[in-house]
Amino acid sequence: APLDEALAATPPLFDTTRLLEDIPASLNASELARRQFREVARVAGLIFEGFPGRKVRARHVQASSDLFFDVFQKYDAGNLLLTQARREVLLRQLEATRLAHTLTRMAGSKLRLMECARPTPFCFPILVERLQESTVSTESLEDRIRKMTIQLEADAGA
Repeated sequence: APLDEALAATPPLFDTTRLLEDIPASLNASELARRQFREVARVAGLIFEGFPGRKVRARHVQASSDLFFDVFQKYDAGNLLLTQARREVLLRQLEATRLAHTLTRMAGSKLRLMECARPTPFCFPILVERLQESTVSTESLEDRIRKMTIQLEADAGA
């Protein structure tokens, strides 16, 4: 079974030795870092936001920070501002330390597989994605998600 193979794999499934390298590789960390870079660049004074009472539009600030981010990423990958943005994403947004503790705790726990009668909270993003892809309904996505949430909560309470 695929799960048995994953549990027997080397390195182990819940191994934390390469966690800081694995996290960015497993998701779109670059986009998260780009957003965080905007704040880091603003604090560092790299981005001009306008004079008091005459602020530059948010779109211009975003374009400026995105341009700096792209240039630094391409020509100066070790830039301290880029490094700071990536570190803040890992520690603040993704809570890498907390994730490492959780993985360590899970590695020491006994794994128990259970078949669920209804969707669990972990599959909610997948269900929403499926709703997004299906265009059969005339209802808005927000309305369909609201109905699904009410139904799932009612099922869980029963």
